[in-house]
Amino acid sequence: IVLAVKPQSVRVASRELATLLKRQIVITIAAGIRLNDLSRWLLGYRRLVRAMPNTPAMIGAGITGLYALSGVDVEGRARASSVLEAVGSTLWCERESDLDAVTAISGSGPAYVFYFLEALEDAARGLGFGDAEARRLALATFSGAVRLAEQSDSEPLLLRAQVTSKGGTTERGIAALEQAGTKAAVAAAAQAAFARAGELGDLFGSES
Repeated sequence: IVLAVKPQSVRVASRELATLLKRQIVITIAAGIRLNDLSRWLLGYRRLVRAMPNTPAMIGAGITGLYALSGVDVEGRARASSVLEAVGSTLWCERESDLDAVTAISGSGPAYVFYFLEALEDAARGLGFGDAEARRLALATFSGAVRLAEQSDSEPLLLRAQVTSKGGTTERGIAALEQAGTKAAVAAAAQAAFARAGELGDLFGSES
C-alpha cells in the first residue's frame, strides 16, 4: 500500500487505513511524516516504510531514499524497493533522520539544478542568444556533462580539471564562481533544506 497524500492529510487518511491493515507493507511518501508518528496514527502498526522520491521519478529517472521500521523484514524491504525502482534507483538509510539529508540533497536537488540551469540560460541571453538558443545550449551542456560524469571513473574535481586549461576561459569562469561563493551557497541551501525537513517532522508529529 502506497500512502500518497499531502502531509497535512496523513493523520486523517490513517484513520480509515488502520482498519484495513493485516500484513501489508505501507509505504508513505508524505514529506516530513516520521514513522513512529504514522505508526501511532495507525494504532501501533509497524510494517511501515518511509520513502523520499524526487521529481525525475516522473520520467523513470528518480532516486528514492528509503527507511523501514523493524517490523519490515528482508522480504518486505525487497518488495518496497521493487515498487520504487519502477521510477528510478533507491538508497536505503540506516537511520530515519538520514531521510532529512536525502530530502536536502536529492529531494530538493532537482530545484537546485533547475536554478543553475535558469542562471546559465540567463547568462546565454545576456551574451546575445535568443531564448530557444539559450535553452538548447544550457540543456545540452547539462545533459552532456552529466552523461560524461556517469560514464567516467573520475571524480567531478578531475573532470573539471580536464576542462580547465591554465590561463584559459574556463579557469577565469571558475574563479568568478569561487569568488561569488557558489560552493558555500550550495552547502547553505542543503543545510537550510535539511533543517526545514526536521522542522516539518516536528510540526506534523506534534499533531497527535
